[in-house]
Amino acid sequence: MTVRNDYVAKPDFRILHVLTRICARHEKLYCYPSAQTIIELVLKFTGRSISLRSLSRHIGALERDGWLRRTRRHKTGLMGELELHSTLYMMTRRTVKWTRSTISNVWNWSTAAARSLIDIALPLLADNLTRESNSTTPRAARAPPKR
Repeated sequence: MTVRNDYVAKPDFRILHVLTRICARHEKLYCYPSAQTIIELVLKFTGRSISLRSLSRHIGALERDGWLRRTRRHKTGLMGELELHSTLYMMTRRTVKWTRSTISNVWNWSTAAARSLIDIALPLLADNLTRESNSTTPRAARAPPKR
């Protein structure tokens, strides 16, 4: 008996980035966003529009390659109906190591880039800020300090 494999050959790591961001936000090694939430976050952060079927294929490939584990959390209700819950995604040790190395590399690159741009950014920021005395918003008069 042959097992049919509909997963993609190379999974899209942008999906893994989104899942690790969700995990990091909640300071856990697991998360359970809905598929629609993952699709929206992939579009928001990466600009890639992805269908539900493509998302399933990429997540299946990530699981196949050992990047994450997933557990379906559907249950049968008291009346026998199926209660649908979002899937639980658990990060593996491989993902945690990869994420740590990616973060440290990005941190090293970004600090060097930030140092080179600091001379440009600060004068631009200073030009765009308004002083309190030049502010056009009305303020209530303060009471004089007590002596």
